[in-house]
Amino acid sequence: MNNHRIYHHRLSYEKPPDPGWKDIRNTTDVHSLYWIRSGEGEFHHEMNEVPLHVQAGSLFYLKPGFKLNMTSSIDNPLCIRMLLFDAFDIPYEHLNWLKPVPVEELRIPFYKPHTLEQSDWLEAQFTRLWSMRGTDPHERQAEFQYVLSRLIQFMKDTDTSSDPYMKAFQQAKLWLETCYHQPIRLEELAKTYHISVSQLRKMFMKYVGISPKAYLNQIRNEQAKTMLLLTDEPMKAIADACGFADEFHFGKMFRVWNEISPVRFRTMNK
Repeated sequence: MNNHRIYHHRLSYEKPPDPGWKDIRNTTDVHSLYWIRSGEGEFHHEMNEVPLHVQAGSLFYLKPGFKLNMTSSIDNPLCIRMLLFDAFDIPYEHLNWLKPVPVEELRIPFYKPHTLEQSDWLEAQFTRLWSMRGTDPHERQAEFQYVLSRLIQFMKDTDTSSDPYMKAFQQAKLWLETCYHQPIRLEELAKTYHISVSQLRKMFMKYVGISPKAYLNQIRNEQAKTMLLLTDEPMKAIADACGFADEFHFGKMFRVWNEISPVRFRTMNK
């Protein structure tokens, strides 16, 4: 049995940089991401009695039920973008989608500081989420699903390790997850991040359990299923968006991976 994970947008709002504000996490029945855009302050939470100093460039994940008290600096007030969403796994068994199952907690860290380059990338993702203005709710949901999936995968993989092999692996993995629509050869990917093809393949097998090519196929397949379920885009547009050479190749590979054609998959499950 395989699962397909769906994230559903509940609410987005921004806590403005008012000096010395205090607040608590009010909506606790959802998953939340808190992106610190600017300023500094303190977070008081249940995992530690000592307040956590927070500042610009920090990203937090709050699981459902997690209690948090926030205090902003007077001199350098916090500005926080807060993203609230639901997460579900949809089991797929014997060519049938089963009832969605709520995800109680995502396997990502509560908190990680980031480099300036990483912070710029994160700010760009949150800006994209805030600027979604399409009139079709299915298209907006598909874009939200895509961007949020990238954010969550990024939180899983960012690491401050000084191991050059680990850094190369993480960079290559993130490239596959964010640029899967582009043509790429494994030799070029390894060369870009200064690692041998054999070492990169070994890192993927160790930490992901499959080869880089299989991982790329998995990403393309999941994105294709998401677009089939949540948009009315034609097959050619989905093929292009997911990195397939053409509509024929997309249909062929989709049947290999899912034992069903993309048209029938959409008809049965949308």
